[in-house]
Amino acid sequence: MAREPKIALAGRSGSGKTAVAEYLVDKYGYTRCSTGAACRSLCKEFFGTDAKAILNKVTDALRAVDKDVWLRAAFAYVQVGRPIVFDSMRFANDYAFLRGQGFVMWRIDAPLSIRLTRMENRGQLVTAEDDEHAAETELDGFAFDRSLDNSAEGLESLYIKVENGLR
Repeated sequence: MAREPKIALAGRSGSGKTAVAEYLVDKYGYTRCSTGAACRSLCKEFFGTDAKAILNKVTDALRAVDKDVWLRAAFAYVQVGRPIVFDSMRFANDYAFLRGQGFVMWRIDAPLSIRLTRMENRGQLVTAEDDEHAAETELDGFAFDRSLDNSAEGLESLYIKVENGLR
């Protein structure tokens, strides 16, 4: 079992947060907790798309009503007693909440060109302008316990970095 029972992942879209989370789920039995999955599901159901511009608008609209709405949605189905990987930390209130709950904070980075290609490959409509939304930039400059560079080396390289981060 990994030493860290609660890991929160931050990084811009396409940086590899989901790949890291899925690795931790598959290898160590973590439970994946994701605000991004809740928003993406809602957008696909109601708007027929998960285009980044739509995700950002829905995120902003619901956060205007309650800044913690996505946190509550993400944690609604988490099993108590299992290690958790939160794979979509995006905002200062997410960071404060998760840090207060004892999560170890990880940031995953990759260049914009690589991230855009990854998102296009998964069929998500995205533009470089979407990368300037607060959901992408708000945590820039925040302190993280671990930092992983997920440039184009592939998943095996990323998994080695995850293993090193768990040490």
